[in-house]
Amino acid sequence: MQAVILAAGQGVRLRPITDDRPKPMVPIGEMPILEYTFSILPKVIDEVILVVGYKQEKIREHFGEEWKGRKIIYVDQPEPKGSADALERVRTYIKGPHFLLMYGDDLYHAGDLEACVKGTEQVMLVKEAEHPERMGVCQLDDEGYVTDFVEKPKIPPSNLASIGVFVLHEDIFSVAPAYLPNGENCLAAQIPDLIKLRPLKTVRAQFWHPIGYPEDVEKAKELLPGLLAERQKKLEAPITAPH
Repeated sequence: MQAVILAAGQGVRLRPITDDRPKPMVPIGEMPILEYTFSILPKVIDEVILVVGYKQEKIREHFGEEWKGRKIIYVDQPEPKGSADALERVRTYIKGPHFLLMYGDDLYHAGDLEACVKGTEQVMLVKEAEHPERMGVCQLDDEGYVTDFVEKPKIPPSNLASIGVFVLHEDIFSVAPAYLPNGENCLAAQIPDLIKLRPLKTVRAQFWHPIGYPEDVEKAKELLPGLLAERQKKLEAPITAPH
């Protein structure tokens, strides 16, 4: 299975930390955010497509053409035109039918990513948000499938928000572009049309730490050792034979 990681962010709100590096390469202690992201990818991921832009040479120099057994394909997004624009640029590299999509500049939990790739359905990772009006918010049916999705609603229909991780079917490439007022071609705005083609299941995240401001970086430094230790413990756990 392939993973598409969006890593073209400039991190304007993190300046001056991002004056000489892209946001995904902001160090959390001694480890760049993007390296942590690589470390928690599910084992089923054997190839990574990195969408890069601002100061992308820093990412290319650090990771090269392969990182710890996973081939890396770099796709250039020279202007920040949105997540759907980034997806359209990787279209020719997708081997299908499903792929993992995620942002490379937030902290996620390895267990949540594993839960997303377990089945063969489209999945959106969600979490209850304190300020859902700032995010993409979904409504669900009784079985946890998305019935409606609104990007940054003035009056949120729920507090259950998308946090930027999806398992998508290649059907996404047949959905018409959806533009936000700022001109970005946004994946979130495509979801209402996407769910008409194929169901979108939700997985509730146990952890998510978005990084947007310098104080978020400082908090991430506190969180990262525990996340890495938990990941290492899982990797070292003995394989139990099925009963």
